Amino acid sequence: MENQLCFQCFKMKGEYEVCPHCGYGEGAKARQAYQLAPGTVLRGRYIIGVGIGIGGFGITYKAFDTVLSVIVAVKEFYPARLVNRGEGELRVGIFSGDKEKEFKRQLARFLEEAKNMAIFSKEKDIINVFDYFEENQTAYIIMEYVDAPLLKSKLKEKGKFEQEEAAGYMRALLDALSKVHYHGIIHKDVSPDNLFLTGKDTVKLFDFGAAKFQGTQTERTEDAVVKAGYTPPEQYRSKNTQGAFMDVYAAGAVFYEMLTGEKPMEAPDRSISDELKQPHEYGIRVDERLERVILKALALKPELRFQTAEQFKDAIASQKKVELPEELLKRMRLRKRVLSAGIGASLFLVGGVLLLSQTVFSGRGKLDVAKLQEDCLEVWMPVLDQAEGERLTKTLLTGVEKECPKLDVSVRAIEKEEYERTLKEAAEAGTLPEVFCTKGIDASEHCAELSKLLRTMDLSSYLVLEDWKKEGVYEIPTALQAGILYVSQEKVKEAPEFVELTELSVEDGATGLAWEEGVYQRFLDAGDSLARIAGDLSCMDAVKAVTVDQMPPTDFTAVPILEGGELVVAAEHCYGVNKDATENQQEAGMFLLSLLLSDGMQSASYMGNEEGIPLNHVVYEEYKENKMTTYLAFLKEYDLKGAALFQGGGVQDHIKDEIVGDGT
Repeated sequence: MENQLCFQCFKMKGEYEVCPHCGYGEGAKARQAYQLAPGTVLRGRYIIGVGIGIGGFGITYKAFDTVLSVIVAVKEFYPARLVNRGEGELRVGIFSGDKEKEFKRQLARFLEEAKNMAIFSKEKDIINVFDYFEENQTAYIIMEYVDAPLLKSKLKEKGKFEQEEAAGYMRALLDALSKVHYHGIIHKDVSPDNLFLTGKDTVKLFDFGAAKFQGTQTERTEDAVVKAGYTPPEQYRSKNTQGAFMDVYAAGAVFYEMLTGEKPMEAPDRSISDELKQPHEYGIRVDERLERVILKALALKPELRFQTAEQFKDAIASQKKVELPEELLKRMRLRKRVLSAGIGASLFLVGGVLLLSQTVFSGRGKLDVAKLQEDCLEVWMPVLDQAEGERLTKTLLTGVEKECPKLDVSVRAIEKEEYERTLKEAAEAGTLPEVFCTKGIDASEHCAELSKLLRTMDLSSYLVLEDWKKEGVYEIPTALQAGILYVSQEKVKEAPEFVELTELSVEDGATGLAWEEGVYQRFLDAGDSLARIAGDLSCMDAVKAVTVDQMPPTDFTAVPILEGGELVVAAEHCYGVNKDATENQQEAGMFLLSLLLSDGMQSASYMGNEEGIPLNHVVYEEYKENKMTTYLAFLKEYDLKGAALFQGGGVQDHIKDEIVGDGT
């Protein structure tokens, strides 16, 4: 069949030497002699066509999958400085000595890249990976072929984009980056070269060849991959701390170029003398608010940028002005003395938390980790999705392995919608695990008393736990929830700074309750009078889905719900230990509860979503800096360390009882 296929469009050309469909001539040579010749077959399945991209670490070809009869893209590992190949040959020749060792190390990383990228195989905004394998003394990744223009090509064609169009594509890019960062991956090569524009306000991100994958065993030691104008200053120095903020800078540079038609000046030059032009200086139409967002993303100091893609996206959607890097720096300098004292205290707390699992059962109490016997325990926890379940499971088991490897712990992560029903069924059947989130059942009936644990914990290291009663406690929270009124800015011109719970009413049709059916769609409908939704932090994603994620986007304001001048908060995600477990299992279970409050688990549980506010002081400080922006900025005005908890249910239960009355 390959003899009758056109190696460019992969339509049947028959016996014609020149394809009647696209004009590609049979026998045309590859662009470079070392590329695979069109018509080469890999793994007896993939017919190689024309080359569509060459980079420092590989060659990408258009190809045809004869099994599925679809066009695919094939990325061949070909680090030019380490290998060579003669025209018409298949196998690569590997240079000897140190270069051979380097080739093998990078080959392993290439395959690791493919394995990590496979997790995005169902995402619409990230290139999909279908297969990967070794052949011809190198390796190949089989990827989705995207028939869409690159942003790079569109910029050459158009010069620049209008503000609204650029913002739409940028939101889509930041959505993709949020998914990438969620899995602990830093792309490190965000640029117009690596972004397909697949439709109105839709993109596909690709080329993870330079990416930093969390937990990988192999990394390139050669000079950092840089692209002038897009690469942040810290990426030029390979030993610098790495984080999502690196991709934020690159995305900011892409946004800058889309609006102005010009790349930002290169970061090292800016570091010597920062003469970066502000976008409006190019004579373009750009809102001051949006210009501030771009300049913040392009801050030379990582700590002055948005720390996450989600923060960047929220700032684009918000109507509030962000602080410019120089404004934030000035404020930070004014607070230097206070911050220095805070840093000292934080370092002390960090040490305490990192050693929590070692000291929580110290001589001050009756429990001692060292005296725990080998045992098996199962932990149940509610999660948003499979990806979160895998992340939390890995974090918890890493802590167990480090602090008490004699315990054989398994984790069952159950999606939130199914968790309560599953737990109730297990409680009725008497098959509860040793440790579980108590949502939906009476902890005092099914859980062991936790005073033994509480007497040995330094409760001052956590929000609200210092005054936690020491006797008769059967569950311990891992987070706080806060009451929020979501206000549509399209329907309400001026939202209040706060609202008292006693002032809320659903009778006028302007306010809905987050658990009501259809409330979010009514919030979106411009013709519906519903303009406010009473709920909590966990409603944020649902509100965003019907506002800022819509096209055209709308916006909302998050207003705190108070009662008697105090923020409405409640303990959330409570965990207990099965009262029917053995004594050793109960003490081991209490050790696991302490790990749920450690900085690692608290960060993994609450820094990447809106499910709650972490109790751990160290993580809470990070949460305030990185999460309490735009929509959640008001939380900084309230002292959660001394917050009054509403007992007998979550925040939504309390709101419901006050507004509706006794759940009727």
